[in-house]
Amino acid sequence: MSNLSFSIRNVLLGLSIAVLPMSASGAVTRDYAATAAKAARFFKYQEWANAAAMYEIMLEDSAKVVDTYAHAIAVAGMRNMPDYEMSLLERAQKNLIPMDSVFHGVQRVSFAMGHNSLYENFLLLVKQRQPWLTRSIEKQLLRYYMFRSNAPEIIRYSKIMLSGAPENAEYLGNLAMGYMLDGNDAEGIATYKRLLEYHPDNYKTLLVLGNYYDMKGDTLQALRYLRHADSIRATPYVTQLINRLSR
Repeated sequence: MSNLSFSIRNVLLGLSIAVLPMSASGAVTRDYAATAAKAARFFKYQEWANAAAMYEIMLEDSAKVVDTYAHAIAVAGMRNMPDYEMSLLERAQKNLIPMDSVFHGVQRVSFAMGHNSLYENFLLLVKQRQPWLTRSIEKQLLRYYMFRSNAPEIIRYSKIMLSGAPENAEYLGNLAMGYMLDGNDAEGIATYKRLLEYHPDNYKTLLVLGNYYDMKGDTLQALRYLRHADSIRATPYVTQLINRLSR
């Protein structure tokens, strides 16, 4: 742990003493449930310093609760304290908490707060500070940008992921979607067709192409893909499309 992270942690613990009850002998006593309730209240009213102090106490008493790390990291992000965010992540790692659990926790908390960028910034921070996690982080970033419909970043990170797995259906589908969102239909459709070269029975892609050519008025191409999809999984929707186009 860096000297700065150690100092931040000590300051937070020092602040927390003021809100802890004292026993008759003057010793500090701890009630985890009460501390968690205080943390939730401080978090709700955006009293970030006090919330951070409570999360420190909770982590001292129970170091394996993913939700506590997630909230503490989100609060550190709100306070623009990247060194402290990394200190919290390193403590989670030392306690053998799966990184995917931490990432998903931070995502959930930041989205619930209405500050989605906290999650994005945390991922970018970890990617910079712990480069050995780059592949895992890039996968998380791609999912985030898909959720945000951020076409340029979808294209960028799909290509990065495909560099290590060129036939991956998910990443090819993401890349195609990125192009379509960016208004580049030609590249998008070409990528969907490339996906089918590797995965000819990919149902979702067959439907996308069938509907695309239907909208473009190319009935023969639309029927080609829709009939293939129908042979894999017959549904009323696809059957109705085929019947309409076959008239």
